[in-house]
Amino acid sequence: MTFLHASAREWADDHSAAADVRFGRLEAIAFQAHPEIYRWFGLDGAAAAERATRPRPSAPRRVLLRVLVVLAILGIAAPIGAVAVLGGDRFDFYRVDAEASVPVAGVLFGIAAVTQTAVLVLWVARGARWHGLVTGIALVALVFSGLGLFALPNIADYDGFTGWEPWYPAVVVSFAISLVSCVAMFARFRAREPEVLVEEREAPASADALRSAGAAITALPSSERDAIRSDRDDALRILRTRGLIDEETLERAVGQELGTLFRLDGAAAEDR
Repeated sequence: MTFLHASAREWADDHSAAADVRFGRLEAIAFQAHPEIYRWFGLDGAAAAERATRPRPSAPRRVLLRVLVVLAILGIAAPIGAVAVLGGDRFDFYRVDAEASVPVAGVLFGIAAVTQTAVLVLWVARGARWHGLVTGIALVALVFSGLGLFALPNIADYDGFTGWEPWYPAVVVSFAISLVSCVAMFARFRAREPEVLVEEREAPASADALRSAGAAITALPSSERDAIRSDRDDALRILRTRGLIDEETLERAVGQELGTLFRLDGAAAEDR
């Protein structure tokens, strides 16, 4: 959905008094059901049409994105939670005996290890290119797993808990995988996604734009053209009532043929 307003009238009602009025945007909203038409309405129309016609991400891509979000949350929350459970014992933020906190921390470090493995595999599968967020997940796991290497046995010893050894490998594995991940990711610091060179958008030649827009508008049913004009002109009057345009500009704008309102943006820029 490109437009946040169902009509140009709503757009005019909500338009910020601090922002410049863009007539191409106004008329594009009035024509919002027809991106093949408003694409000719200057820079605003062309940009809106590009967004409206951009294909949606495929279903597998959406699933992959959700998986990455879950992995990111687990990869950060699990090692932090493990250290928090252990640290509360030592500093009396809350009291959890090592007999209870060590197993909980071990499980969380195990989750962190699995998560880090999945992140590393996905990162390699997607080209092993530098990605700040993915590297951040590995760094968080590395720091907190490193703390866990010392915290878990020390806190177990402090509380006299002798059954901590079975939970310790999870900490070691989490630390080892996150260390390997960090080394690999920083080694690929210069391997980035290729930059997409976007040429500066140029407005189509006015005569070509007017001719193309006019032909497409003429092909619409007359009742639809009348409804669009009514919406456009009502929006212009609302802008005048709110003091966002003056009377002279209103008269000029209302007198414009459908599909030509964007030309006033260029005239307004020259006046400024």
